Amino acid sequence: MDYRLDLLNDTTFEDLVNTICQKILGTGIIVFSTGKDGGRDGKFTGTARNWPSDTTDCWSGKFIIQAKHTSNPISSCSDNDFENKILNEEVPKLIILKSNNEIDNYLLFTNRKYSGIKGEELCQKIIKETGISNTAIIGKETINNTFLNSNKDIVKQYRLNEHHIPFDFSDDEIKEIIIAFKIQLPEISDKIKNEVDKIKYNYDIIEKMEKNKKNKLSEEYYREEILSKSLMEFRKIEEFLENPINTEFKDYYFDTAHELNQMITFKRIDFDAFEELFIFIYKYICDGTTLLKGAKRHITTFLHYMYFECLIGIK
Repeated sequence: MDYRLDLLNDTTFEDLVNTICQKILGTGIIVFSTGKDGGRDGKFTGTARNWPSDTTDCWSGKFIIQAKHTSNPISSCSDNDFENKILNEEVPKLIILKSNNEIDNYLLFTNRKYSGIKGEELCQKIIKETGISNTAIIGKETINNTFLNSNKDIVKQYRLNEHHIPFDFSDDEIKEIIIAFKIQLPEISDKIKNEVDKIKYNYDIIEKMEKNKKNKLSEEYYREEILSKSLMEFRKIEEFLENPINTEFKDYYFDTAHELNQMITFKRIDFDAFEELFIFIYKYICDGTTLLKGAKRHITTFLHYMYFECLIGIK
């Protein structure tokens, strides 16, 4: 889910963060006025209701809460300007607070994408420099999926649903395609060895590598999942789509590819590597259905084929 937090202004985002903190820490949040807080947006003293979990070992003591907002929808915690600002401007303030015994826990909320490696590196740098072991950076993924999805009252309060457009598409047609493909598969002539060799040597390797770079599809995924597992099935898909009895399914196929590509283009910033999109779409199609039992693997193959044929992704 992406509630487009980048469309909020700085003040509204700070208010949103403090509202979230009332849920996870408690109602005793003290909010500081803009420009008067010495780097602090909110403060809480006590034992957290459910942070970092809702079971045991909740953090306690003196909390300092900060909100860092950006209007750039593709910004990340790994951006150099963000890291430098935190280390050069915020860390010195935290060191002073620590020396004055005014802080035990530090929560930094941001609507930037939190990368598992770079984001965690920044978090560890803050801990090392300040000595505040209970430090956490909460990126937009956690804000969207953990806090907002489970607290629709906050979504309504800040009218975030007006900005949110879900990754949604008509998946009934591709389900019908997959089921028909599975049924007809035994009748499709098996020319796999020769056809795979032909495909392998006919496509432009450099062109595909460039496409992968543009779409941020990893070389490992392309080699291990598409070339090693799906490529051998592409000729079967071609025969299936070329069969005159499947004209309707062929129309379904191109309609689905067109709709998917539009949605991928619009929601691309919500995903990092392109393989995340493959996994997301696969789960979306499979979710809650029993119709595809024994045929789910073909979903990934069809998605790979769409990508290989440049029907989805940047060409």
